[in-house]
Amino acid sequence: MELDHWQRFLEGDDSSFSELYSKYFNELLSYGFKIGFDTEQCKDAIQDLFFKIYASKDKLGHIRNIEFYLLHSLKNRLFDMYHKEIRINRINYEEIILKDSDDIIERLIDNEDQGLIKSKIAQSLKTLRPKQRKIIYYHYHLNISHEEIGILLEMTPDAVKKSIYRSLKKMRENTPPLLIILLVPF
Repeated sequence: MELDHWQRFLEGDDSSFSELYSKYFNELLSYGFKIGFDTEQCKDAIQDLFFKIYASKDKLGHIRNIEFYLLHSLKNRLFDMYHKEIRINRINYEEIILKDSDDIIERLIDNEDQGLIKSKIAQSLKTLRPKQRKIIYYHYHLNISHEEIGILLEMTPDAVKKSIYRSLKKMRENTPPLLIILLVPF
């Protein structure tokens, strides 16, 4: 009987294909469970198997034992899916976690270093007179030119430059050696 359905399917009878699917679906599903796969994996593999059979029916005329062919093909499809999943999951999650944790540690250290640097610079700024702090703030924080600062504080641009120079010199004198490198661009 199944050979008749198979032969009619190969000749182009789509209803015979549906009958083959209905007849073997539960048997194939049970076989997939028996060899260790879950319901969704088995259903996906059965769907793939019947799709491939339908798509390549012109090349399947040599098959005489349909049940053996279906069981063998399902097993191969399930193991192909399994190996594909393993290849996808072969990514070393430990390396990813370590890489992420290294990045996190670096960011924490950077944040801590930045906080330390900011506090040291803030301490250094406190050694300046209020007008010098204002000039440094305007120039380096707000990116205001010497001329514009001069207008705001009623000073000549040269006086602003000299004040910045003297302020930085004083800050360097009151700053730990490692932070002096950061003050150089000032």
